Amino acid sequence: MQQQQSRTFSRQLRERMAAIEKQDWQLWILALLMVAVLAGGFFFVLLPSVFLGQRSIQINASISPQLLLGMLVLVMMFIAYLIHKHFQIRALRMQSLSDAWTSEVSHIQSLVDPLTQALNRSALEEILGREIKRVQRRQSTLFFLYIDVNDFKDVNSRFGHLSGDLVLAEVGGLLKRCVRGSDYVIRMGGDEFLAALVDTDLPGAETVKGRINQRVEEWNLSSPLPEFQLSLSIGVQEVDAARTLDEVLAEADAKMYSEKKSRPGAGRA
Repeated sequence: MQQQQSRTFSRQLRERMAAIEKQDWQLWILALLMVAVLAGGFFFVLLPSVFLGQRSIQINASISPQLLLGMLVLVMMFIAYLIHKHFQIRALRMQSLSDAWTSEVSHIQSLVDPLTQALNRSALEEILGREIKRVQRRQSTLFFLYIDVNDFKDVNSRFGHLSGDLVLAEVGGLLKRCVRGSDYVIRMGGDEFLAALVDTDLPGAETVKGRINQRVEEWNLSSPLPEFQLSLSIGVQEVDAARTLDEVLAEADAKMYSEKKSRPGAGRA
């Protein structure tokens, strides 16, 4: 949906800019016509002297002051009209660019989870769908890490929802620091996250998983919740371009759940 809206706005922006450029060209054509008319009138006055080969040009014409004043007024009005239209077209162009920037910023903000600053589920189809197509096209690799915060319900029940929000925000920042700039971290909802590792093989994905667990241990050493030990269950799944996004996510979730169940005293919370 978001991608379709973005394409629609891009098409509308191109149409608006094309219409503005058309008005700009029309303005220049009017200016050239005005110059051509004035030049033609002046040339018409000079034409007899040119063809007669006179060394000096004599203009014998009787023009009433009222007519001359009227012509000057018309010329000045036309020049004022051209200037007005020029600034009007310039304002339209700037407004269109401003609208495009505002729309792009709003679009980006709509893909970001405000609590964790990770991407939200709206980014799944747009970003991961694009990455899966790239895997199909370039025969590259893409790995998912499906991540769940263990015993998160205990945080809310023991310390309150504000502490739960703090933990989620900390996890979101921790995950973003563990991946590269070309990778993606998405909050799937609740206490579940997804890290999409672009152009990464299985050893590379396992390395990122180990780095995440190491950062979790470091976080626990200076945790703002001394009575809570943060731990994550992480399922590693390679993306098969022949399968749908939902199927790959289900496989990654199943591997995460399997790791969660293998913990001592485990329960899916």
